[in-house]
Amino acid sequence: MTINPDNERKTSAHETNEENVVEQEKALGTSSNEKEIKTKPLAEHGEDAKEEAQERNIVKEMEIVEQYEEKTAGFWIRFWAFLTDGLIVGAIISIFIKPIFYFLGLDLFSSDWYAPITIVSGIIYYGYFILMTKFWQQTIGKMIFGIKVKPLKEEKLSWGTVLFREFVSRFINNTIWITYLFVVIVPKNKGIQDFIADTIVVHENVYVKNEQKIFKEKIIDINPSNEQTV
Repeated sequence: MTINPDNERKTSAHETNEENVVEQEKALGTSSNEKEIKTKPLAEHGEDAKEEAQERNIVKEMEIVEQYEEKTAGFWIRFWAFLTDGLIVGAIISIFIKPIFYFLGLDLFSSDWYAPITIVSGIIYYGYFILMTKFWQQTIGKMIFGIKVKPLKEEKLSWGTVLFREFVSRFINNTIWITYLFVVIVPKNKGIQDFIADTIVVHENVYVKNEQKIFKEKIIDINPSNEQTV
């Protein structure tokens, strides 16, 4: 068997080159296999990297929006309107109902809830508030002081809303007088009747400015098309 010296020299030279490459890669701290491992995740997660880059370009900007809304009616103006309505109802009962009871010989001074004068007076009292609020959104007292009832979830006051507000809620307020003070402490001067019926009492043609802060997302291109990133 003959050995070709030239082939032997080529083989030894090739092995020597491979050893030099391995030594250079070790000196750099990176092998060819490690390069493939590092570049592979970038290829696999290329879309995620783009999404993360886009997310970094999104910023939030605060914008102040000015809105005008009707001014809510406070405790005292509603109190004077209610007092005026009470005088009106009392005048109606005194002028029209009591003379009839007097001529019929019925008791005018009974304080029992089932007494005829009490029942008729109650019908006139609640009927006054229900009918005036349903058809005009305000009683005569509210008209005098320039305030009205406004629904929050309806375009117009429905019968159900008015009955809850002017009968059920008013009965509670007349039974427990301290509930009238809700108007003082609750935001937007909402009374218990407003909570039950989803209403609010506002001034007519009086508006207040309300500023609201709105945060908007905006995409900023931090890498223009004429520039290249490394």
